[in-house]
Order: sequence, then structure tokens, then C-alpha cells
Amino acid sequence: MPHEWYKDWFADERYLALYHHRNTEEASKALDLIEAATGISKDAAILDLACGAGRHSINLAKRGYKNITGVDLSPTLICEAKKNAETEGVKVDFKEQDMRQISGSYDLIINLFTSFGYFPTDEENEEVIIEVGKCLNPDGFFVLDFFNSFLVNNNLSARDETTLSSGERVEQSREIRNGRVVKKIIIYSEHGSKEFHESVRLFELLDFEKMFANAGLTIREKFGNYDGARFDVGSSPRLILVAQR
Repeated sequence: MPHEWYKDWFADERYLALYHHRNTEEASKALDLIEAATGISKDAAILDLACGAGRHSINLAKRGYKNITGVDLSPTLICEAKKNAETEGVKVDFKEQDMRQISGSYDLIINLFTSFGYFPTDEENEEVIIEVGKCLNPDGFFVLDFFNSFLVNNNLSARDETTLSSGERVEQSREIRNGRVVKKIIIYSEHGSKEFHESVRLFELLDFEKMFANAGLTIREKFGNYDGARFDVGSSPRLILVAQR
């Protein structure tokens, strides 16, 4: 499997078609939680790190936040984000950028819906957190939303099939390998088939506590879902960390 699997997969238009269930209602609940936990002001400088097609950034802009930047490695997703912002009539500064090489000064940085752990080494993944620490203003907040690795590890769905709106059939198979959840995605169309991969490191709370401490970040809250329930390793679907510099 290629180390830079995300470059091929996130650049393909069918990525968004497969994950269409990541809807604006879910994004809105996540942002309600972030607003309540941080008390961030409408004038705050906000960075949406690995912003994808911009659903969180655009939602923030519609809430009246004036200084939002969204970065993502995928030119396809950034292009889609710009189109979505124009459709919604809001202003967000979307740009193509590697999350290990961010710059600027921010009051809030968000990294949502398991947009972390993609790189092949722990050092490269931690580099993202280190850069976040450097780019946060004093007392600035970092919110990271990850899956609960314990539940993923113990309740992995090995295989499923679905059909896209285009009529293309998608087979997905998953396994745990070397501390990562690895997914193979095969898309069948009338023109043949194409294979993609995902590989995400199964970081747990202790791992994040160490990385955050190394970056000078103090964890203030640990939530287990977008409704704001406390994190419970045995039952929570998400691990949502609110940290402060």
C-alpha cells in the first residue's frame, strides 16, 4: 500500500460520494460543542486543519465568524470547498497545504472527523501537533476529534458493500495491521475497477496526552460524542480533545 494513499484517494471525486453521510447537521453539532467548550469570539482567527470540502469552515462562516482559514492537501477537496463557500455566499480562505507545514497565528485550530494519523510514522503524525502548538496564540485552543481506537480495534467491520449514486459498486474490506486500521476500497464501474486505500494509526488517549504535552498543550476537556458526553473508553464513539496552549 502506498504511504501517501491520501493523495490518490482524496483527489478522486468518488471520495466525497462515498462519504456523503458526513452531513451538515453532524458538523453543526460538533461546532456547537466547540463553541460551548472554548467560548471563542466571532473575531477569532480560526484554522480548519484538513478541512476537506469545507463543511465545518463554511458552517463557522455562516455563524458569523469572520477570520477562517481552511487547509487541505487535496486540490480536489479545496476546489470543492471553494465552490461550496461561493454557493453558500460566505468567505473562507481555503488553500492547498500539507498539515505538517502550517503557518500563521490562530486563536482556535480544529482537526475534525478523524483527519489525523494518516502518515506512516508516529514522528510524522506528532509533527502535526507540534506545528499546531507553534501556531496557536497564547491561551489559544486546539480541538481534535478522533475515533475511539479501542472500539475500532474491538468492533471492526471486516467487509461491506455499497452503491454510489452514480451506480458504481463499492467493496470495502478492513483489517488491523501494525497498530493501524487499514481499509481497501474497490470501486467497480462499467469501465472496470479501481482500488484505493486508507490507513489510520490507532492512537489512544495516552498517545495524545504525550503528544499534546510535547507541543506545550494542556488538555482541558475529553468528550466522547458531539453531544458533549464525557469520554468513556469502553463505549464512546469519538475521542474529542479540547486543549489549550
